[in-house]
Amino acid sequence: MKTKKIIALGMAAAMVASLVAGCGSSRSEDESEKSSEAVVLQWWGSFPENMGPNQVCEAFNKIDPNLQVEYTRFVNDDAGNTKLDVSLMSDSSIDVFLSLNDVLLKKRIDNGFAYPLDELFDDVGFNIEEDYDEAIEEKKIDGHYYSLPAKKMTSMILYNKDMFDENGIPYPSADWTYEEFLDTAKKLTKGEGNDKVYGYFFPGYDSGQPATSMLVGKLGADWMYSEDGASTQIDTADVEDVTEKYLERVEEGIEPSYVDVTTQKMEPANMLLTGKAAMVYGDWVVRDVKDISNYPHNFKVGFATMPRLSEDQESNYTTSYTDDMSINSKSEHPEEAMKFIKWYIEEGMDYVAPFARIPACKKYDDEKVASLIFGDQEELFDMESAKSIYLAGTDFSIRKNLTAATEINTILTEEFDKVFAGSQSVEETLQNAQKRADEKIEQEQ
Repeated sequence: MKTKKIIALGMAAAMVASLVAGCGSSRSEDESEKSSEAVVLQWWGSFPENMGPNQVCEAFNKIDPNLQVEYTRFVNDDAGNTKLDVSLMSDSSIDVFLSLNDVLLKKRIDNGFAYPLDELFDDVGFNIEEDYDEAIEEKKIDGHYYSLPAKKMTSMILYNKDMFDENGIPYPSADWTYEEFLDTAKKLTKGEGNDKVYGYFFPGYDSGQPATSMLVGKLGADWMYSEDGASTQIDTADVEDVTEKYLERVEEGIEPSYVDVTTQKMEPANMLLTGKAAMVYGDWVVRDVKDISNYPHNFKVGFATMPRLSEDQESNYTTSYTDDMSINSKSEHPEEAMKFIKWYIEEGMDYVAPFARIPACKKYDDEKVASLIFGDQEELFDMESAKSIYLAGTDFSIRKNLTAATEINTILTEEFDKVFAGSQSVEETLQNAQKRADEKIEQEQ
């Protein structure tokens, strides 16, 4: 990708004009002068060019020849995010950037890399209340919006409907409990060795997520912090409970261990679509279900909510925002960049939604979203649960407390690695994690 520039199109315009004239058309002098310069925005994102960004650029660039956009991909890993941050820190070569990681986004905002978008809303005719539900208010930092999410993410389970049918098991209800989930997973677990079929599979995330993922539904994305964010709440009965539950599932063979998942590089799409697991976690697997050339299968995939840890659990936080779009504070064209973000959120998601990215903008109605994501491959899915679970989601949860978040994630990974490997008790793991995390918060404050 080229660095940002104002492109002089004088000679090119003249050449194009002569070619067009040969086809029996001509351009007025005013039109030629208007197109003599174009603002070219540089947009950095973390998903592959052929998964929507190329189509986004092509569509946007047809709207106004004087405002164009080019895309550069950075890989969403340590090296890729460092590359983005260095560029944001050093110069104005990036106009718009996308963040998938809320911890890194907060650091970029704290470091002054992000422009306050709300200062540009009136300039481009953007009304945030027309585009988002009330949950968007949680994205404000010190009274400003420094990012706008393009994607709505639903934490949920995908399952093989044939395996449920073959075992006479009813499909999950929208409000099923952990006990119902566990009973279902046990009944779906079969075989040994190469013939092993796990009842449930969770990918090999760090920070103890194989154990703590279900806790988010009960306590929200900020489960590890006290309400005021001044300390952590890791050494609690809730965290102990979900950790013990995870270890029991592994012990009973219902779910592969974290060690096996990471060392054998198990992935949810492969586990579900090759019949190695009956239920898997991960909204992104939707695009793999559609990829029948790489994952040939002849069963329908259904959707289930994450189970409630108890019957009296008031909320089930399964829905959040991601794909946060921000403007570089050093951008020479913030208003033009905001025009692109507005268009991308309201219309440009047409081109990335087919790759399992649910538009966050409420101007997208349910039927259009279903059509964009599933297209002519609806037969591969149970569309009733797709619409009522995957696309609808439940309660919103947005992470707000991020003090020492990077360091705390590292601490959780290190401590939970020990309990997953069987070298440390749950009690000691949670005590150590909370003590170390509180020390990091104290140091940062």
